[in-house]
Amino acid sequence: MASWEEIETAIAENKHELHLNGDSVSQRLKTAPLPESLFRIHTLNYLEISNTCLAILPDKISLLDNLLNLALHRNEIVEIPENLNQLKKIKFLDLSFNKITTLPMSLELPHLHTFNLGNNHLQSLPNFGFLPALGILFIDHNNLSELPSGLEKLSNLSELYAAKNEISVVPQSLTSMTALKVLDLSENLLKEIAVDLSLCRKMKDLNIKDNPLKDNRLRKMTTQCNTKSILEYIAQHTNTNGQKGKKGKLKKKADDSIQDDDNEKKIYIMQSKDSKQIISKANVKDVRSYICCVVVKNLDLRDLSVFKKFITLQTKLHENECDMRTKATIATHNAISLKFPLTYEGVSPNSLEIIPLGQTKKVSSTALIDRLKTERDDLRLKKKRQPKTGLYRYIDLVDGKNQFACLKNADGEVISFPPVTNSEQTKTEAIISDVFIEVTSPLSLPQCKYVLEELIKNLFLMDFESKQDDQKRGLVLERVSVVDEQGDLKVVFPSKIDLDFSSIPVVRIDE
Repeated sequence: MASWEEIETAIAENKHELHLNGDSVSQRLKTAPLPESLFRIHTLNYLEISNTCLAILPDKISLLDNLLNLALHRNEIVEIPENLNQLKKIKFLDLSFNKITTLPMSLELPHLHTFNLGNNHLQSLPNFGFLPALGILFIDHNNLSELPSGLEKLSNLSELYAAKNEISVVPQSLTSMTALKVLDLSENLLKEIAVDLSLCRKMKDLNIKDNPLKDNRLRKMTTQCNTKSILEYIAQHTNTNGQKGKKGKLKKKADDSIQDDDNEKKIYIMQSKDSKQIISKANVKDVRSYICCVVVKNLDLRDLSVFKKFITLQTKLHENECDMRTKATIATHNAISLKFPLTYEGVSPNSLEIIPLGQTKKVSSTALIDRLKTERDDLRLKKKRQPKTGLYRYIDLVDGKNQFACLKNADGEVISFPPVTNSEQTKTEAIISDVFIEVTSPLSLPQCKYVLEELIKNLFLMDFESKQDDQKRGLVLERVSVVDEQGDLKVVFPSKIDLDFSSIPVVRIDE
């Protein structure tokens, strides 16, 4: 019988997370199913099974009743068991890049926030009205002819990705989705867009490109104009019983019309003159796919108590929003010490070398992990319990992996090894400086953005400030873009849909 050392270790150490991925797992699955012992680890709140030949998801998955995050991407799964509904605590469910053709007749997961069904073989979906906490939904790259029913009940749904399907009609129910900010219906079969879509007042990013739209002008606008212009055109030129012609104009967002009051704290977003760019290589896709970054200009950290608050804030976010770094990891750098463009890539453990925080000499990632494991084991023997502080908590997130993600300077020096450490050479210090903030995630790009937004919001509310000559009060942010190896844009942050805070004024400055 195949040995499942990862599972035995998780049981012995009462682990909260377990990662099973890659060829070694696939080889074992070819001779035997997942062992029964897996489904008795009731301490698990994060389970990842990815990049394997797993075709059948066992019914006993429902026994893992403390799961908060279930990542089952890039397998061979065809069907999802009905009793998945018993995972009542689940918040994140990733079933992308499988071969799923059907879902259970009903989905009742009261706390599910992010649901990824992209890149499957789905032709229809059940009623989604029983997912009240759903905020982000991916159903792109399937064979769907319509959007799922029940969307009008999802008052928290802010992002819906449904590109590359066979959808021919935008349902009127979308207008009742008051939180919707992102709607991607590109590469479908839409011929008309109802005026009701212009009533989605919070919409910041509407993508309806590459549809056979009858309105030639609208079709051109989808590739040339921003969302605001498209929605205004839809409101003025699309008829619904002749009633909603010119009344459907979207009002300007509050922060677009805010007059610049020097006495009021704000968040200012600027485009950099010397564009700061990260090249994300294809080989990082199956390691830690997602990265999103921003620069906080002239952040004043001179006061040691303020600097300690800055470090403590990151620690709290790592424990909560990042779920002990399983969902995302934050790293901060002195931007002056960086050489752009940076490169984000996957490398073998032996070839990754870094000067870890607090150290003076460069070490390989293998040596670093071995040292941390030895220190952890010594502490465990000394204190008779598992160490719960420092980097020891995060060793298991990378231990045993055959590739690691890293961020490199333009000169090839590694400046970050997520989720373990970043470099002593680029560390943030108690001075006034531009601070480069990096967030990486194995789960999704929205997860990166969520953590970045929470960090920026807390910096603002905790009275951190950018020191500016023009007396502007608040934070000044500089956009950072991520591109692929061909130079095609993957993400820019903050984009026009990011940092949509109801209680914090945001001013976007075009340089």
